[in-house]
Amino acid sequence: MSIVKRLFAVLVVALLVVSVRPEITHAAPGQNFQPSIPVTLKLTVVISRFNGEKKVGSLPFLIMAVSGSAPDRDGEQTQLQTGARVPVPQTTFTQGGAGTTPQTSYSYQQFGTNITASGRGIDANTFSVGLTVTDSQLLSDSPEQAQYAQGVRLPRYQSFTSSNRLILRDGQTVQYTAATDKTSGEVIKLDVTLNVIK
Repeated sequence: MSIVKRLFAVLVVALLVVSVRPEITHAAPGQNFQPSIPVTLKLTVVISRFNGEKKVGSLPFLIMAVSGSAPDRDGEQTQLQTGARVPVPQTTFTQGGAGTTPQTSYSYQQFGTNITASGRGIDANTFSVGLTVTDSQLLSDSPEQAQYAQGVRLPRYQSFTSSNRLILRDGQTVQYTAATDKTSGEVIKLDVTLNVIK
């Protein structure tokens, strides 16, 4: 084979190799980027209560969650639970010879806050976060709000649940829920801040 034919054959092979080589593309910053490894997300959840414009309570909770590395899969769910078992009176009335007599017994109920969180990466600085917040408390009614039966004061307790999925950037704070308790008029607001632990 002549030198010219050999050079032609080498050139043809080189062109074929280049033509079948996979094209390497680079995603623009912030587009279609998936973290190759999970990252730790620090979530600060604040439950605030208002009577009109006056803030009457603010409770912060810190919870860590590990993000999933796939865009369609959350990391492992993290749970935080705090509170106390409170004795709640239960009164029954019996009819006797002297009339109606109240008899009070007590049972314990759990009051407090329960938060579950999970997250997944969207890009290097943006995450999809699932949050469920459940909060309950025994109300300390004022004399004009208290309810009575046969002269016995009846306890009241408040419960609140919110479940949501949020798109948050690193360092972003959003107020994602505001609800009014129709029995007390109290407004409950939930704020969350996301920080990526690097």
